[in-house]
Amino acid sequence: MIEALSAIAQTLSDLASAASSTAPSGPPDSLVPDAGGAGATSFASSLKGALDRLDGTVAAANNAAKAFAAGDRSIPLSDVMVSMEQANLAMQMASNVRDKVVAAYSNVMNMQV
Repeated sequence: MIEALSAIAQTLSDLASAASSTAPSGPPDSLVPDAGGAGATSFASSLKGALDRLDGTVAAANNAAKAFAAGDRSIPLSDVMVSMEQANLAMQMASNVRDKVVAAYSNVMNMQV
């Protein structure tokens, strides 16, 4: 669970830094932010990083469960259950974030200009 919380905190800080680094510096009618900059983190790279961490969490839980099921005595059941619950919470968080992003996109697309 601590890993999931640190992953959430890392994703939020990545998104905050991406939002602050992509603020448009041109005239107000400029809708395309400046893509240059050496330290700029794009939304796509932040999203990819978050999905990679999610995939790593799920893969680790799956590997622990497979090793335990195969009879590996070095992995206690409690560790397997904790890793499975971490993966479950990470998947629930990703699903909730996806739902919020889709809802926000729908709201923006339904706005009248």
